[in-house]
Amino acid sequence: MVAVRAAPCRSQQPLDVIGDRVMSLSPSRRSFLLGASAALAVFATGGVQLPALAATTYEDALTRRRTFLTGGTVAADHPGLAAKRARIDARTKDLVDTFNRTPGRTHLWPGLRVGAASNTTEVANMGVTANQITELAIAWASPGSTYYRDASLLQDIHGACAFLSGQYRADRGRPGNWWFWEIGLPRQLADTLTLLGDQQPEKAPSLLAAADFFAPNPNRRTGSSLKETGANRVDKALACIVRGLLREDEDQIALGRDALSDTEGEGRNSLFGRVTSGDGFYSDGSFIQHSALPYSGTYGGVAISGVAAVMAMLAGSPWQVTDPDLSNLLAAVELTFAPFQWDVRTMDTTRGRAVSREASRDYDSGFAIASAVIVLAESAPADQRESFRALVKGWLERTTDQSVADNGQSLAASARSLEVVGDESLAARPPRIGITNTYNQERIVQHRGEWAAVVNTSSRRIGRYEWGNRENNHGWYQGDGMLFLYHTGDPAQYSADFWPTVDPYALPGITVNGEQRASGEGDGTGIPRAQNEYAGGLTVGDAIGTTAMDLTNATGTLRANKSWFHLTDSIVCIGSKISDTSGTGVRTIVENRGFATGALPAVSADGAPLTLTDDLAPARVVHVDGHAGILALAAPGRAEQRFGVRSQQRTGTWEAINSGGDTGGSSEAVARDYVRIEQAHESAGGWYAYQILPLADAARTAAAADAPQVVVVLADDDAHLIETGDGSRLGHFFAAGTWGGYTVTGACAIGLRRAPAATGGTAVAGAHLTEIVVAQPTKAGGTVSVTFPFDAPGTVAGVDEAITVVATSPLQLEVDVDARRGREHRLFFASLATPEPVTVHHRDEDGEAVAPDVVLTGELGEAFDAVPVEVEGYELTGTPANASGTFGDEPVSVVFVYARVAEPSPTDTASPTPTDTASPTPTDTASPTPTGTASPTPTGTGGSTPTPTGSAGGSPTASGSGGGRPGDDRPGGTGDSGPGRLPSTGAGVLGIGALAAATAGAGALLRRRQVMSGSEPDAPEPGSEASDGSADTTAAE
Repeated sequence: MVAVRAAPCRSQQPLDVIGDRVMSLSPSRRSFLLGASAALAVFATGGVQLPALAATTYEDALTRRRTFLTGGTVAADHPGLAAKRARIDARTKDLVDTFNRTPGRTHLWPGLRVGAASNTTEVANMGVTANQITELAIAWASPGSTYYRDASLLQDIHGACAFLSGQYRADRGRPGNWWFWEIGLPRQLADTLTLLGDQQPEKAPSLLAAADFFAPNPNRRTGSSLKETGANRVDKALACIVRGLLREDEDQIALGRDALSDTEGEGRNSLFGRVTSGDGFYSDGSFIQHSALPYSGTYGGVAISGVAAVMAMLAGSPWQVTDPDLSNLLAAVELTFAPFQWDVRTMDTTRGRAVSREASRDYDSGFAIASAVIVLAESAPADQRESFRALVKGWLERTTDQSVADNGQSLAASARSLEVVGDESLAARPPRIGITNTYNQERIVQHRGEWAAVVNTSSRRIGRYEWGNRENNHGWYQGDGMLFLYHTGDPAQYSADFWPTVDPYALPGITVNGEQRASGEGDGTGIPRAQNEYAGGLTVGDAIGTTAMDLTNATGTLRANKSWFHLTDSIVCIGSKISDTSGTGVRTIVENRGFATGALPAVSADGAPLTLTDDLAPARVVHVDGHAGILALAAPGRAEQRFGVRSQQRTGTWEAINSGGDTGGSSEAVARDYVRIEQAHESAGGWYAYQILPLADAARTAAAADAPQVVVVLADDDAHLIETGDGSRLGHFFAAGTWGGYTVTGACAIGLRRAPAATGGTAVAGAHLTEIVVAQPTKAGGTVSVTFPFDAPGTVAGVDEAITVVATSPLQLEVDVDARRGREHRLFFASLATPEPVTVHHRDEDGEAVAPDVVLTGELGEAFDAVPVEVEGYELTGTPANASGTFGDEPVSVVFVYARVAEPSPTDTASPTPTDTASPTPTDTASPTPTGTASPTPTGTGGSTPTPTGSAGGSPTASGSGGGRPGDDRPGGTGDSGPGRLPSTGAGVLGIGALAAATAGAGALLRRRQVMSGSEPDAPEPGSEASDGSADTTAAE
């Protein structure tokens, strides 16, 4: 056989072992985790753990690989794996019983005709056949199997190898999917031959030669100039290495190992490097495959699994992996994989077309990633190793609906998982809390402990979805704003037959028309690109954030600006500028939640129980028991909106969405019941605004409706802005212009949040940090200027180098977004003064309340205008002198006094008593609808709805007991002053001496955030807030 010569390797230089420190692992556990019988020592350089007793022979490395695949005696003897061993034996028996041994056979198993492997179907069948041969080989080589070293089974395996060699040979073409010829068959055959050890089949040399023929160089696609990347490169490298070990060919082993570092291409496609475009790992945690899709959940998982397996197999050998950039791959555990795990479930937002695979649910991907992290941990420094294991232990322990011992992963992988769960010295990491922006792949993921959420957006850079090889046939709208909501009340939402049963035209979060789409079933692969530029957002304070997109649908007939605001207790969704030319109707799918058939939860509409039918029932406040409360929100200048609520029983098959040759699903029908909430729109000028309260009960939902803690400041065509009860602000400006007092010179996203300042973990008395963030989701580059409707809220305590403070009164920033497009740019202000609220009271002449109090909040120096309300049977006696002013560092009480009148005159509207402020604009809506003036907006219900106003387009925020439930006539409501009025400005009085500690802390916080966003090359330190997502504060450290 001809040896394949390796390219010179400059990065894989041997390291000197310094010291002989051994980790506190039992010998059997060390052997099992690495797949070899060797102790572990630690490299002082980089802290990389490798065997102290070098594996100097080819057989040593092959023995490791066999143990890695079978689990060895640990898996064979583990009492917790008895059921899984029995299931594997039963599966093996089925394969043996149905094995075709007849002369002249064209298949080995029924339904898998290979024939001459001359078409797509036969080639796929050849791939499945190779997989099943490997299953038999694992059973034969596993000490705990009833087929362990069974002579009859060995004969069948040898015969199967001979059968494959008839078609998988070096002198033929390669029809069908290239992947089977270059990756699938070489990988499976290498493992099969490894498992057989000294019982090699006669056709082994022929099969190895065929693999060399179809995949001679793991760096490249055969017969093409294409360079392999990511998971494909890893798969090819691993198979190449194993072939070299079987042949005892050092050059081939080195070729495969060096392909991981891409020494041939000078590191351009290294698995240990970080990329700035195309496929691979990015510094912000993104992982792209196929040039345009977030794919850490499948291709990324394969990549990290393969690299970990190679490192375990070659550790301590002459061919050990010693890439100096190994730390980048280790950092990817926290940056790339952990944010998109919902415990052991991998979020479907990163799984691409794999969501359509019946045999690969979200927990299957998650178990695979967990196993990879366990193996990779053995190549990490000691502290990082323990952190990784604690992370995985938390995932596994919290996933109570799936068995760690008996799931779809291999027996060996289950044994590794059980070892971690059973490690009593290891404390499981708690649930993730925080928000992460992987802006290169345009995904922002929010974790709140008991729930998590992420939105699929798309653009010219990131595709809508991937179809291919007859997979994901109905994925048309997966990238058009689908909102995934995971929570502890329903962890299996997306794995329990969601994809074959959900209406593909009604995915949660999307805005869609009624155009019919053709099935994507076909050969080849494709990622339809979107036409829009704006996609992405920002995070603020490791706690809140927002993402958005300017949607244009695939046919160009529908357009909409869509935003999602991730808050600590909810998700606010806003859409505007919705237009459609298809004439098929347009709607936004607020929610479409699946449940087991016959198990629909209790649903209420506007506080009353709702009997669900297929007919749409109107509602403004919906509560779905055990899932969420959903509220329609008012917005300035917008009419009342109502949802339609219905139930549907949906039936489908996995085969309909995936008929792939080796991944195709069952034709057996499955069914789910759905609670569907949607909002219809006109063909032009459509909009929506609603809030989702995950896991809220009915009482909390009603309370949120009565006293909203979020104000929609802007839901204009090209501007969305909200303000929360604590004064945080998040917004998107889809074009240059002025809205709500904000002036921007280009499309951008903004965020603001204030939090107590701290140093060394201790709060600095009276000091606050205000964090302001600007990002450019279009990634167009250049500069963006933002003028805010308030003065600088303190002294600069930390600033991104891309930001220039142009003016402080009002605050104006210029941001150079050219260098790192899409990245967050943040600025911190430190202030000793804290803006205190203004409380507006409505009392009679005896001091008794005649209407609920209203609390206004805003920034220091920002203007406010308190307004009276109309109270039936009373008239206002006058306007207090302090009804207008600016927010300061002392609380303010404004008292409006009312006198009773003998016979109040009825009115058609709840118009407020005239004051010196601008006249109100009546509306017909039954909700508190803010207007574009600094005046109250009456409602058409005839009730007394106090609507406070402020300045700066919706600031200040009104909150408290005065919140009005949309659609009823009880007192309350939030207020807004409208976008047309800038506040009167006044410079805040800033302390200096006591701000020093806060300023220093802000600098540290800014540096940490820069690392997270990829503006610095260093990865976050293990266990830091940036790396584990547990932070929920802007306090500097």
